[in-house]
Amino acid sequence: MKSDVVKVTNYGEGIDAALHAASASAVYRGLSKKDAIHLRLLAEEMLGMVRQITGGTEADFWVESEGGRFELHLEARPPVTGRMRKELLSASTSGRNEAARGFMGKIRDIIDRALAAEDISEQPEYFLQGLIMPPGMEIADPMMSSAAACMVNWSMQSYRSAIEGSSRGAGAKDEWDELEKSIVANIADDVRIAISGDEVGMTVYKNFEK
Repeated sequence: MKSDVVKVTNYGEGIDAALHAASASAVYRGLSKKDAIHLRLLAEEMLGMVRQITGGTEADFWVESEGGRFELHLEARPPVTGRMRKELLSASTSGRNEAARGFMGKIRDIIDRALAAEDISEQPEYFLQGLIMPPGMEIADPMMSSAAACMVNWSMQSYRSAIEGSSRGAGAKDEWDELEKSIVANIADDVRIAISGDEVGMTVYKNFEK
């Protein structure tokens, strides 16, 4: 079952309707009160992140479900060009994105950068740690073009595995602490970001049948 597709913006438009769509999906599938709350929390975290994306962003939100398996989808379109984004960031005191803190801050920053069509060579380490590359494509080359980046997917589980296998001391511990404190990282089975052309999609997966 697919819910209504709700258009949301980072000015808050459509947020209430999107949350209603998530709650209605929970009712339709007969989720317990606890599971319904968890589903709404995931939707709230996704939609809260939209409000932090640079520029005037529009996105489509919907929920797909089958039995107790749910997918929360967010598909965004480019709000700014790469040049405009760099100008916005240069206006900050440090010249970098101060909001990329915490797990959802990193998710938002990945989406923000993808919407601005930045080359993969300009991406932060947490983007590279979660990459799922197509067969035959290596990520070792830091000079990959943005066209190549358009063919990749990012996964929370891949990022988690990279953090678990990291030996970078305090840095890895801080990243793990962010995951432990994140509502989404603790509730969701996975979070994936798909970059295709000039569109960026985020999908949160949760199976309540486990």
